[in-house]
Amino acid sequence: MNKLFFQTRDGRFLRFFFTRSLFLVLLFAVVPGKILASPNYPFPNSRYITIDGLKLHYRLWESSNDELRGNVIMVHGFGGSTYSWEEVADSLSQLGYRALAVDVPPFGYSDRAPRQNQSVTYRAALLNAFLNQQFPGEKWHLAGHSMGGAIVQAMALLYPENYQSINFVGAALFSSINPQERKLPLVFRIPGSTAFIGNIAESWIIKPGRVEGLIESAYGQKPAPSQVRAYMEPLSIPGTARAILNSARYSDEIHQLEASDLSIPAIAIWGADDSWVSYESRRTVVEQIKGMELIIIEGSGHNPMETHFNEFIDIYITFLNNL
Repeated sequence: MNKLFFQTRDGRFLRFFFTRSLFLVLLFAVVPGKILASPNYPFPNSRYITIDGLKLHYRLWESSNDELRGNVIMVHGFGGSTYSWEEVADSLSQLGYRALAVDVPPFGYSDRAPRQNQSVTYRAALLNAFLNQQFPGEKWHLAGHSMGGAIVQAMALLYPENYQSINFVGAALFSSINPQERKLPLVFRIPGSTAFIGNIAESWIIKPGRVEGLIESAYGQKPAPSQVRAYMEPLSIPGTARAILNSARYSDEIHQLEASDLSIPAIAIWGADDSWVSYESRRTVVEQIKGMELIIIEGSGHNPMETHFNEFIDIYITFLNNL
């Protein structure tokens, strides 16, 4: 799931921030001010690393073949986690790829530092530094869903020498990023506003029915109970609400970027029924990226890698094989 906040050069904010994004904050909020207290190693393949003072949780699926075909890093959307890519990662591993999924702070089981920079370009630099530290000298294929699509877009623009291809999935693509154009929304300029909204959020109780409704909207179909639990558990970690609310205040872009400068092979996969980040809402950006392949999956919503896995993995593997 994804609702991303930043400003592009044409002055438009992504339209979902004050609707579903804030709703997610209220829905999943806990008492503000607490810092991450996640379970140790929530999955058998969980690992942790500290980059720039932030603890990152990631999961690694090593290739099950003797010959490594390549490395793929997958980045989730707003409200998501490594779980969003779990089935894709399993298949990539079986097909000979090293697959890595990372929780972008403050989501999943990564850090909830309340004043961390949550801008697109900072997150891109953070994940690139992570790869350089943990896997020095390795080249990677990028895959990003929704909010994560913007992050991998920035990674490819900032460090093209490190990446071999990019897969945008229902991606919140940007046409440009200009650090000088960010303006803090009025509500967050009011002293104590974050705490006030957080106090309202304290009265909300996490209920599977509410979580299920949001996931159903993103999936375009009713989720299984296991899927509801997988999304709900990390979002209920103390500190999540405050960190998400602070994304509006602490989201300072550190680089200027243009979508048209993308130079590595790219594919965009969209669900035809995506009502969260529709293809039409990103058509102008897609058209700025030369040579990008576009595939629409009929009957799919915002999360085709989960709801239409077989079709999705066939498309992605064909793309990788043709590079």
